[in-house]
Amino acid sequence: MLNYFRINDPYRLIIIFLVLLAFRLPIMLNDHALTLPELNYMLVGEMLNDGATLYEGVWDNIAPLSASVYMVIDFLFGRSQLAYQIIALVLVAFQCLVFNRLLLLNKAYNENTYIPGLIYGLLMSFFFDFITLTPVLMGTTFLLLALNNIFNHIEFRAKQDEMILNIGLYLGIAYLFYLPNIIFGFAALLVFGIFTGTVARRYILILFGFSIPMMLAACYFLLKGRLTVFIYNFLDPLLNYEVEQYMSFREILILFSVPIFLLILAFVRINQRARFTNYQVRLTQVMFVWIIFSIGFVFLSGVFAPNTFMVFVPSAAFFLSHYLLLIKKRWMAEIAFQVLFASVILFNLGTFFDFFYSAKLLHYDDYLVRKVDKYVDKRILVLDYDMAPYLNAYPATPFLNWQLSEELFRNPEYYDNLTILQKGFSGDFPEVIIDKHGVMSPVFEKLPALKSRYDKRAGNIYILK
Repeated sequence: MLNYFRINDPYRLIIIFLVLLAFRLPIMLNDHALTLPELNYMLVGEMLNDGATLYEGVWDNIAPLSASVYMVIDFLFGRSQLAYQIIALVLVAFQCLVFNRLLLLNKAYNENTYIPGLIYGLLMSFFFDFITLTPVLMGTTFLLLALNNIFNHIEFRAKQDEMILNIGLYLGIAYLFYLPNIIFGFAALLVFGIFTGTVARRYILILFGFSIPMMLAACYFLLKGRLTVFIYNFLDPLLNYEVEQYMSFREILILFSVPIFLLILAFVRINQRARFTNYQVRLTQVMFVWIIFSIGFVFLSGVFAPNTFMVFVPSAAFFLSHYLLLIKKRWMAEIAFQVLFASVILFNLGTFFDFFYSAKLLHYDDYLVRKVDKYVDKRILVLDYDMAPYLNAYPATPFLNWQLSEELFRNPEYYDNLTILQKGFSGDFPEVIIDKHGVMSPVFEKLPALKSRYDKRAGNIYILK
């Protein structure tokens, strides 16, 4: 199978798309694995589509461009997990094309091959939460476009200011899809400083391009009178966050054990036997820098879930392709590829359909939305991280994200907090308030008019009279 993709034929991209479809279709035809972040994306899109304003009418730390995409999806398809998965499939196929093309045009390998696109597609299908449309996936598209221009600049030392500016713009757009992508702006500056003789003026140019998307976003929210909530919801959580740990570090290592093992073998072989041009050596060094900053990306994101590690896919696909192409005995390269291919089947489909032991080793029950039969078609407020009750209900009040709104509910004695709470409940009284942390009682004491509207039931559940 590997030899088939060694041939320089663009039609191999069609086969890569079919491989992507084969890995994803069984999951797309089943709807019993909705993750909590995925439900959150749907709720944000739904609230925005219903007329709520981002960061004021919807309290969430989602990036503005991602929120806009989810709003459009909700407008067109509603809460459709299949729509998210189909769009993700098309986007990954496009990324395979971009990734393979940038390596071909920049002569990253000694062969013109479509193996990198194939490996990229396989790694992008490694776990079932890779299948849906996430901010990480959308942001990665623009990271690849920036990487293409960085490779061109390294090779030609191009004096085109437009290319330098575009690098900054692509990276800026990437962090408006997912804020932790901002770390790759510093990665680009480091790459320019080490591997190019870029003049100081062009560093200023890339920084200008990098800052333009943020300045435009800030100006938009300033004109709308929402700059303060934009900073609090979007920017502040980057440094003041609580880790959302859906899997342990050990479970993540188990999940990605095969790619990690092959990646170590790739590093060893590249160091021992690779005969690269000086330009190819620089490209491998650039991708190693990508890996280092990807580690920083994971810690910066504060979300310990499998799809967060999607950021490693471009660098991993780059080095694994090198590894397979450097093996002189093609049958050995085929065996290594089949091991990777089988691992995708076992850790993706095997975990999803529970026919592989990984389903027992990876404790991801807290990552999935448990079906809740209560509160069907009701407007509710969940004061907790577990958003499962929203599955068959509708969110009321702006306080969707518990991480952001917890301080308000726990400190109603502060006038500003109380004002925000009163405004949030005004005209949008939830039919049910699920108060798992017991924070509503002090709020009701401060807002007696609100208290008079609710009856308390067992388990800190409040029902609208």
